[in-house]
Amino acid sequence: MKQDMKALATTLKNDVYELCQPGGRMVGTNGHARAEAWVQRRLSEIGCSPYRGDSFALPYHVDGIDFTNFAGVIPGADRTLPPVLIGAHYDSVIPHPCADDNGAAVAITLAVGEAVARSGGLERDLIIAIFDAEEPPYFLTDAMGSIRFYEDQTDDRDVHFALISDLVGHDVTMPSDFLGGTIAKLASPFKPLTFMTGAESHPALPGLLDEVEVPSGMKLIATLNDYVGDMSDHAIFRWKGVPYVFLSCGRWEHYHQATDTPDRLNYQKMAAIAVYAESICRSAAGAELEEYIEREDPIAFEAKTWEKALGIFCKPMATILRVPDFKTRTHVNKALRTMLSLGL
Repeated sequence: MKQDMKALATTLKNDVYELCQPGGRMVGTNGHARAEAWVQRRLSEIGCSPYRGDSFALPYHVDGIDFTNFAGVIPGADRTLPPVLIGAHYDSVIPHPCADDNGAAVAITLAVGEAVARSGGLERDLIIAIFDAEEPPYFLTDAMGSIRFYEDQTDDRDVHFALISDLVGHDVTMPSDFLGGTIAKLASPFKPLTFMTGAESHPALPGLLDEVEVPSGMKLIATLNDYVGDMSDHAIFRWKGVPYVFLSCGRWEHYHQATDTPDRLNYQKMAAIAVYAESICRSAAGAELEEYIEREDPIAFEAKTWEKALGIFCKPMATILRVPDFKTRTHVNKALRTMLSLGL
């Protein structure tokens, strides 16, 4: 993504503010209908063609309720190959802006699509998927947009690799009652943290991801999906054995609250995540990712991300989390259990 990071952050901010209106985007509401029109317009503006038919809109119906996924495509060099997909959901859980959940990820997804379109495309098609109905009461049900997209709306090529993001707009903060006074004041280096799961979904991914540069403005920590569970639209791709990556900054104090507003997001961090996401899509598009028999534990890759992300804080954080280091699966298991117990 060869563009000015400041300009990219501005574009992301504009998209979030336009999408994340006060009334929210709950299924069946006027806000949801307004969001549908906005998504369709933005897919056209960034240079996509409809993925199927002559419209970006892919409507579906479950239990008498109308839903709409949206999918555009940036044509690749070889259109016969299974495409790469980048996606995020656009609905909201409450009638409020829900900027981090999930306007930020929608904006990043669109930004990646626009950058790829401007560059002339990848080695294979890139699908820009904006899913409906991720939030309760539809989460992990037959009405969930990503499930319906994969089951009913993908073409015969299937999906080569999927990158999904959710809750990627906020800074990561450490609980002051856990870190203690002095250390809590030094926690600002943790704000750029972004978490990844999915490196375990294909044996080739740890090596591929290890060569993707993490841009300034974000810090990456990779973990197993088992630690957090299927918390977003990557679930269906994991279930179906599609190699995937899921990016998230985790839950925060404004999660599913009226206070999840656009002014609370870090758009510079989002710009860095967008650059990183585009790089992953480019690398995955050129990778074989052949079928495999057994999964491999990506602990070596994960350990590198912990060490690089935490830097000089690596040893102090290991001590706080009551482990000697983050180099073994046992140590990472214990550290993540402690962090998750704090609501991170």
